[in-house]
Amino acid sequence: MLIFAGRGLTRRPLQTALLLVAMAVALAGVMTIMAVLAGINAQVYRDLQRVGLDVVNVQMVPNLQNLILEPLAMEDTEWIAETSGSREIAPFRAELAVGVNLDNQRSEEFLMLATTSKWGEIAPLELVEGRFFNEREPGVCVLDEWVARRFFPSGSAVGKELFVEVAGETWLFEVVGVLKDPFEIREKFDEMDFAGAARATLNRALEFKSMYVSGDFYDDHEPIHGVAIKAPPTRDTKELAAALRREAKDRGLAVIAWARSQWVDNVIHGADFTTQIASILWIIILIVTGVMILTISLVAIRERYRELAIRRTEGARRLQVVGQLLLENLLLSVVAGALAVALAKLAGQMLEARYLSWPPTFLPGEMALALGLGIGIGALATIIPAYRAASLDPVQVLRQS
Repeated sequence: MLIFAGRGLTRRPLQTALLLVAMAVALAGVMTIMAVLAGINAQVYRDLQRVGLDVVNVQMVPNLQNLILEPLAMEDTEWIAETSGSREIAPFRAELAVGVNLDNQRSEEFLMLATTSKWGEIAPLELVEGRFFNEREPGVCVLDEWVARRFFPSGSAVGKELFVEVAGETWLFEVVGVLKDPFEIREKFDEMDFAGAARATLNRALEFKSMYVSGDFYDDHEPIHGVAIKAPPTRDTKELAAALRREAKDRGLAVIAWARSQWVDNVIHGADFTTQIASILWIIILIVTGVMILTISLVAIRERYRELAIRRTEGARRLQVVGQLLLENLLLSVVAGALAVALAKLAGQMLEARYLSWPPTFLPGEMALALGLGIGIGALATIIPAYRAASLDPVQVLRQS
């Protein structure tokens, strides 16, 4: 059967080449799409690790009563520190602000966070340039990269001045540092529309556009909006967040305590949903490939009725004939799979160099899945015409030919 299968492929070079090219290109396309989608998930996780997987945020439920009448106070950081077992705590106050750059008349709305110098130590954010502000350093600010690009699109933002209006008051700050965007992949997401609404929702959830300034947190009754905590190495962040919520409930406080690791998990689930939608592409490619293989196989096997009839008259059983044709498809699929791997790697390098900001990730399991599906579809597309050809009466076939 192996000898006959090899001869059947080499004696029909045009049909063999057509099937080989169709299967190789289709499998390469499937592998490339899988690698791009896997690369998105891997890059999302690498990026989001920068927000601090060991950080827990505690803040009041954001309603008017809590923010105005019953806000958290600096004295609440004592029970928060005791419950968490951590001394690495950064209180913060959040205000909606509007910044104006008088040089280029640019204005933008963003969130202004007044906090302490420990914020830069608790959240492992990287600095693009400059530094984080020191303790009790007035008149200076640190910008997220998104904000810095909006106000200072060319050149360095460090050393520049920015007018900020908060609650009807205007302040002048000098920029001393710019924080790296922990979700750089969003920049390419903005240029790609294949994910539609899911992409837009994911981008909004991952926007980092804040301004950080030094606040006064030395009065026990000073109101605050929340606290960022670096969890001890021995504490699970999700369990710590639950313990803080229970303690706040016992104290009669409407407090939200959430682990950033849980938030990262939710974002990754959102990215998974986006990639699942995009996975429809490679499913369509496989279906189209199956139709192509079926069409070519029907034509190719019909032209071989005389050959197969002679084999039957020489003693070959039906299953042997079907097995020969399936074996031909299997040999062709193996060669096509090897070519597809090389084509997919080449396509991945070209996409990364020209269009993507993340490297495609070729996972062995997904590549094996693509090969298995390709071989399976090829076999299914071959078995129907092969069984039909093996079932024909060889005497009638030879008479007609």
